[in-house]
Amino acid sequence: MGNAPSVPGDPGTMYTATASASIEAARATALTLSPTSNVKGRTFDRFVQIFLENEDYTIAAGDPNLKYLASKGILLDNYYAITHPSQPNYVAAGGADTHGIFDDGFRRISPDTETIVDLLEAAQVSWSIYQEDMPYSGFQGNYVNQRNGANDYVRKHNPLVSYDSVGTDINRLAKTKNFTLFDRDLRANTLPQWMFITPNMTNDGHDTSITVAGAWARNFIDPLLSNANFNKDRTLVILTFDESESIFGGNRVFAVLLGNAIPSNKIGTTDSTRYNHYSLTKTVEDNWALGNLGQNDVSAKAFF
Repeated sequence: MGNAPSVPGDPGTMYTATASASIEAARATALTLSPTSNVKGRTFDRFVQIFLENEDYTIAAGDPNLKYLASKGILLDNYYAITHPSQPNYVAAGGADTHGIFDDGFRRISPDTETIVDLLEAAQVSWSIYQEDMPYSGFQGNYVNQRNGANDYVRKHNPLVSYDSVGTDINRLAKTKNFTLFDRDLRANTLPQWMFITPNMTNDGHDTSITVAGAWARNFIDPLLSNANFNKDRTLVILTFDESESIFGGNRVFAVLLGNAIPSNKIGTTDSTRYNHYSLTKTVEDNWALGNLGQNDVSAKAFF
């Protein structure tokens, strides 16, 4: 693990071009895959994770739009992020460990380190990552809005690209896609069974506010809950935050479970069991009998 040099031909850095002409060329030629499957789970058949950014539990729980979403599902009021800053929390969500990453720099994790993807693929459970404003499928760098200079897509908010088992595999990179491809896959009914969704740096609240993040979350998620192509086959959605704003408050963050995998008598309830980001992996492992990664997933608490 360490900083990645820009080595010509290095598959871990080959998709980092950000010049306009390079982006257009890559966008036209980058491999994109939209795998589907129908592996029945114990409690749910589709799992969707959405991360917002950097907010303490009490502030997020008081946002009107997030309160509305909590009323549509199960509020997890004892849920914790793993550490600070952002990147190790996303890495933990992808592989049940921070793997020594302690900052937001360009980091790479050994290709022999397994992630949730290895377990999903072994069980033939389809997966994809959707990242708002990623310039093209498989992109491995950071992308700044060319019109207004805003931070759009950042590598540190992608849970799998830092793992070389994904970042150096063309077919796996092809499942790391832009939101426009989420829209396409939704319309075509080709969404996978496991998804991780990250809004851009404006909509996730990182560069804005909880008000912006809450409004984005409600406007994005609420219509999906009534969309038959999305909320079908026992879909479970978790909306949470990567970390708290305060670095001294225990890292408690807002989290809510949504989707039609939740029994009707649980809608609008609160679960005070202590969970954390490792529960994401544990829940998926238990649901599809995937085994485990031998990391912090082993002792984590599953949602069901």
